[in-house]
Amino acid sequence: MPASFQGYVMTCVYSPTDVEIMRKTDLSKNKSRLQELVDFAKASGFRRLGIANCKSVQPYADKLANILRQAGFEVFTVNCKESGLKGSDVCNELRGPCCDPLFQAAFLNEKKTEFNIEVGLCLGHGLLFQKYSQAAVTSFLVKDFAHMHNTAAALEDIPA
Repeated sequence: MPASFQGYVMTCVYSPTDVEIMRKTDLSKNKSRLQELVDFAKASGFRRLGIANCKSVQPYADKLANILRQAGFEVFTVNCKESGLKGSDVCNELRGPCCDPLFQAAFLNEKKTEFNIEVGLCLGHGLLFQKYSQAAVTSFLVKDFAHMHNTAAALEDIPA
């Protein structure tokens, strides 16, 4: 154990549900994120999956939805602009068409999805989507136009 953690006492305990998630995750380690996602969802018994995506990465979301359907899942998708929300309806500083993560969460909640997948939502929009989603949420694609959606590449740009 690193010296910085010496003396730290863990005050939480993994619940049986937590242990089950840890076990299912272990089944898919060392695989692609896509295969990990499919394996985890199947091991968890999920049938109804939701995809909340940014409109700018729609082709990725569509391809993911098709792959998940071929794997036997019922998939519901909703992009960030589908509600038609105007920025000015949220606050005075926003203009034009606005992303609507609350709508995305409400739509997938209504569809009774069991597991939701975030594809390219902006950081704050992803936080709001996760907050209002009734199902657990995982990220599949993190949007990063500067690095072709490879966020780890930004770390390589900065000297250690």
